[in-house]
Amino acid sequence: MPAAAVCKLHNIALLLFLLLLFGIKVALQQQIKNSLLPADQSNYNDVTFITSTQPNNKSTAEDEKAIECLLPLQNLSQGAFVQCRKSWPSQECLTASAFWERQCYLNMTESVRFYHLGKGGGGTIFFSLVENGIVVRRDHPRPSTHGIEELLSGPVTTLLINIRDPLDRFVSAFNWRSLLFCQRDGEHRKKYPSEVDDKDRGRYQPHLRPQEFCYDKSSFQKEATIIQRLYNDDINKLAESLCEESSNFEHAVGHTKFISHAKLSMEGWLRPLLLDTNTTSIKPQGLTKFMAITFEQQSGHNSSLLEHAHEAVQQLYFDHGVDEETLDILMSRKTLRLPRVSEMMTHSSNSTAKRKVLGAVGKCCLARFLEDDYRLIQSMLGDANASNVLDPFEYVHPIIREACEWGSPTRRQLCRADLQSMLHRRAEFLDRSLGTCRDVATLVDES
Repeated sequence: MPAAAVCKLHNIALLLFLLLLFGIKVALQQQIKNSLLPADQSNYNDVTFITSTQPNNKSTAEDEKAIECLLPLQNLSQGAFVQCRKSWPSQECLTASAFWERQCYLNMTESVRFYHLGKGGGGTIFFSLVENGIVVRRDHPRPSTHGIEELLSGPVTTLLINIRDPLDRFVSAFNWRSLLFCQRDGEHRKKYPSEVDDKDRGRYQPHLRPQEFCYDKSSFQKEATIIQRLYNDDINKLAESLCEESSNFEHAVGHTKFISHAKLSMEGWLRPLLLDTNTTSIKPQGLTKFMAITFEQQSGHNSSLLEHAHEAVQQLYFDHGVDEETLDILMSRKTLRLPRVSEMMTHSSNSTAKRKVLGAVGKCCLARFLEDDYRLIQSMLGDANASNVLDPFEYVHPIIREACEWGSPTRRQLCRADLQSMLHRRAEFLDRSLGTCRDVATLVDES
């Protein structure tokens, strides 16, 4: 046989051998991939799974870790599942990088409710959850009237709530609303909605850009009249009118019902968990966890609040079947997909509201007006609080007493310390044995 023919046959044989090797490789890869996926993928049709590509300068160990399928994210406990905003090849596994690149998140809207009390750090908490891949059902600015039964008998099992000193939250709410309304004289901001184009009204609302826009007379007219005309933008005037001995007490109480965020106290939010008697039926399939996230001046304001929020993120992952190792891998691959929490919340934390000084009489009157909120805080502390300024509520859902009992031991201790601080700072005002608020103010001035 000619040499050329022999060479040609040799090349053909070599090509067939290489094709065979390639086929074997593909089959092995598919077998490995299938072994990493759940046996039944019928519940994962809404999830985006892709493999991630990593920079070439990573070590082999890091590369292997980066492309590891995070099976706990695909096998979450009841009440949570993964959703993604971008399309995907559904046969591929879910990795940490894929989770962030495909804009995935853990949907916990069935099992977790967040009571976002206005002007108490709730925005920081909510955006921190979203940044870290968790979406829960949020009630804001008021609790859902049709969701009470979900708290008492399911399917909601976890309730988050942000807690700030009730007096501080009320004052902040009044000042915030005062800032948002256009002033009668010398106003330089654009009036909303009259001076804002229709197409821009979603982006340029005053509560998002208070330095540039304000609500005109057509918006929240009753509330603006109360704050501006009746109380001259002065929280102290409203607070002193809320003294029980004030001749304007009944009118002032009615006026608070029109002030956004201030009109609903913490006791009002949690009223479904305040029971009539100790024998009220508590269904076992209802709430199993009550997570208070405190915002108190003694613990460092926003820095401490973010730390609390990050622990809440960890707790929610753990509660839904994600182990610590998986969470560490997921967070190590996180890419920023939203503006940072600090940037999202500048509209309220850096506002230049006209902050009137609240005098001792006003503080006392307002603290006593919000007495049930402080009783609720005392109920959360139970035996951990020794001040005994107020009696706790006689009958509460048992979960109330577990408000601080989650997360690390350090966080639990700080939570209790925050709640105790709120009570301690208002103890003199809440002690009715000291007389009227004017009597208490005299004692405070003398001390």
